[in-house]
Amino acid sequence: MIDFGLRGKVALVTGASGNLGGAIASALAMQGASVGLFYGSEHSRARTESLARRLACLDGVRALAVLADVRSEASVHDAIELSVSQLGEPDILVNNAGIFSVSSQEDLTEEAWDAVMDTNIKGVWRMCRLALVHLMQVRGTIVNICSINAFRPGFGGTAHYDASKGALVSYTRSLASELAPFGIRVNGVAPGLIDAPSLHEHTPDLVSRYRSRAALGRLVTTEEIASIVCFLASGASSAMTGEIMTADCGYGMR
Repeated sequence: MIDFGLRGKVALVTGASGNLGGAIASALAMQGASVGLFYGSEHSRARTESLARRLACLDGVRALAVLADVRSEASVHDAIELSVSQLGEPDILVNNAGIFSVSSQEDLTEEAWDAVMDTNIKGVWRMCRLALVHLMQVRGTIVNICSINAFRPGFGGTAHYDASKGALVSYTRSLASELAPFGIRVNGVAPGLIDAPSLHEHTPDLVSRYRSRAALGRLVTTEEIASIVCFLASGASSAMTGEIMTADCGYGMR
């Protein structure tokens, strides 16, 4: 494992109850960073607290599971303040929380559109705005989880999701420019289709189509994305800000 020099750092990870969020939090903790694992609803509490307990067993690592609904300013505020009081000022903010849904334009409701936008872009804005005062104390870093859908439309029915991730790419680049004078770097990762058992079970055709187009002939793993996050959060990427790193197993090459 590459040592990215994160020992003693403090990271906040949203959407930590999911497969990717959990992998990111775990990778940061294995690098020696203490982690605030933000989860969005009560039904995710047990899973996130279990992961936090496991990570807290790592040498020098503190881990805290915190309820943080990114759709609510009050919830985000309280979660950040609790994390600061328990873990210290955050050096790293990873905006991973997001939702995905499929709907044709004729069937897409305003409620569904708003739900995706409120989480995938406005939720990131809330986290960044409220964490900024703390990140400025330590000249921290922000890593936003984007998607290749921001650049390449999906297979249909994902226009609202694609639009939210396109907005996130623009927000990441704009925020990087704004915060550069304060020594805060902002970058993003744009994953391709991430491997998960549910994909093979429920959408085998999608998996097959992705594999056939990807140059490497496979899907992306959560561990691969987590490694990129660790890189972007570390001094190893000190010359990078406003960048979106694509990790899609060569899907976009063809």
